[in-house]
Amino acid sequence: MLGNDRYYRRYVPEILSGYTVLTSGFLKSTIYDTLIEIQYRLESKLVEKRELTDESFTDNQQYRPVFSRVNNEMSEELTQRFERLQANYGDQQTEPIIEELLGKLEMVNSYNDTRVLIRVFGDILRLSDQIIDFLQTRHSGNASIVLRESSTLLLVDVVDDTNNTQTLEYPRLDNNRFINVASVLFQHIRHEERKPTIAEYIAIQVGFEMVGFRGYAESPIVPWGNSGFRAIQTQASITDPGLGHLTGTVNSMRYINGTNVHVEFLERGAETNREKVEPYRLPDLATMGKVKMAVGRDTSVSSYVGRPMFEDTFENSFIKSVHTTVGVCSAIFMNGLSECKVAIERMTVMQAIKYMQAVSANVVRDRNLQVLAAAFCVNYPLIDDRPAVMAKNNGQPVKVTDRMDIARLGIEIAKAGRFEKVTFDGTADWYPSDPIMEQLGYQNALELVHLAHEQGLLTYFSAGFRFKHLPDIVLSGTDGIGLGGAQILRFMDHENGNQGPFKQLNVEKILEINRKTASSTLGQGTILLCRLDRMYYELSLPQELQDLRSGLYKALYEKNEATVEILIKKAADVSKISIDLVHPLVAWGQRIVDHKDTCLAFNGMNKDTKNRFIEELELNIEHHDYEQLADVLHRLKEVAITRDIHLLVNN
Repeated sequence: MLGNDRYYRRYVPEILSGYTVLTSGFLKSTIYDTLIEIQYRLESKLVEKRELTDESFTDNQQYRPVFSRVNNEMSEELTQRFERLQANYGDQQTEPIIEELLGKLEMVNSYNDTRVLIRVFGDILRLSDQIIDFLQTRHSGNASIVLRESSTLLLVDVVDDTNNTQTLEYPRLDNNRFINVASVLFQHIRHEERKPTIAEYIAIQVGFEMVGFRGYAESPIVPWGNSGFRAIQTQASITDPGLGHLTGTVNSMRYINGTNVHVEFLERGAETNREKVEPYRLPDLATMGKVKMAVGRDTSVSSYVGRPMFEDTFENSFIKSVHTTVGVCSAIFMNGLSECKVAIERMTVMQAIKYMQAVSANVVRDRNLQVLAAAFCVNYPLIDDRPAVMAKNNGQPVKVTDRMDIARLGIEIAKAGRFEKVTFDGTADWYPSDPIMEQLGYQNALELVHLAHEQGLLTYFSAGFRFKHLPDIVLSGTDGIGLGGAQILRFMDHENGNQGPFKQLNVEKILEINRKTASSTLGQGTILLCRLDRMYYELSLPQELQDLRSGLYKALYEKNEATVEILIKKAADVSKISIDLVHPLVAWGQRIVDHKDTCLAFNGMNKDTKNRFIEELELNIEHHDYEQLADVLHRLKEVAITRDIHLLVNN
């Protein structure tokens, strides 16, 4: 029903219709949580209405989580939020609407009849829609409320919008299955590029509330995929703590195509010393699950985790720090997210490798689809205590301070630590951050991506991006660009650092710049280099293209369009290879099989060994045995490494 240009894997059947029975206590909780979202939507709309700019926006209230789920306390907290909203941004037009909203809020706390609560819920949404205009007023849709004598039912049918509510020939769904159908409903609305009806919006909010019980454990996983073989190579990693995504990013395919939805807490406040306050921090788990439910299988979703928390020495804190990180990452991965990003700080190189290997080996995830990302700040020195380095330095570790040296070492650490992605960040002890592209420059960024892709690693850059930096970072071939915060996607009070509403309209502008850059001659050359580097790592690269790969890197480094254009034509067969719409390991293995007579994998290998490898690859591809396929590909890599070491010694 819904098309995709990315591979995704489901672990349970997709649910397209069914109903749930609404209870009064659950419905109240749903309404309260919905009002948090409504308050955020209202703030965004009122800031827009007042035409506030980055210079004129003010907000004296730092982000605050919910501190209680007791009904009357929740009602009181929401009342304060709406009153503050009116005082800060409201006007004469909004005052009576917000007053009426608060009256409806009092009714939620006072009544226990689901019929009354559903009616009040609808009234709250209609009142809010007068300001926000976020709902569709037509009566038909793919969800409906069914009132029975003793119960209130919520029905969703994504296939048929007639909703046979008389005979109710639908299955009753448990929480996990209803979350599944609510996710498909959200995707369906997004693909139709329309707003939800009131019943559809309630169904989505009910799904969100159910996520709060046990997460979205049955979600489809959409991996980053293989570099060079995505429909869009460089994904704009749109970053927000959550509500900006739920009210902005996820509501249109115009914001989704070319986007990785990244959940991360960015607000630093007045304290900018990164030793005291980590620049990026962990968002809340329930919101991650809601974002994943909203995105479904349309694109990848990722989250920041943060740096390990040590209580004493590294060794004394090792087990607890590893298990804490493993626990957090496992919970995130169980919600179906594609990536967890861990900051590699406050450890020496050898400590970092040990810590990362332990995390990688123990985290609960689909190891072939969900990646661990190692985040390195290029302004944060590394202490290199590897034995070979210390042997050359009179037995002492080396302090690495140069930005490029830190970044290059980060690639080595990520690989040795068995993480699948390396990220380069440019934050320092001030905010907004200095743009990382002004700290590194295009040529250095290209070099880092090239080196990482050769090692099979995904890449990512973050800190301080503005629109003018996007063309060069796209031309680096990076897999992801971290975009969020006050520079490009959030309002911010520059007096206190508090961040305001999400600027979702800028997402489309970002993606258009990315598309335009990628379609240029240099952009096409960059995508080709990503493919060649990936195939070099895979050993699927035909041997005769090795020199072309080196020449293309040099031409891109110099931005020599004429040479790039010539090389693109020479490597036309590689450009014609289809994007990956199958499991990433299957695509990798199939490329080796397709190029078995010329590829690097079988260079110098005897015929019998080669044929055994090919038979194993073909068998595991046919049987979708991804774990065994990973083992075969790993053994092929080991054979190649042994062969290359042997050739190096002999030469």
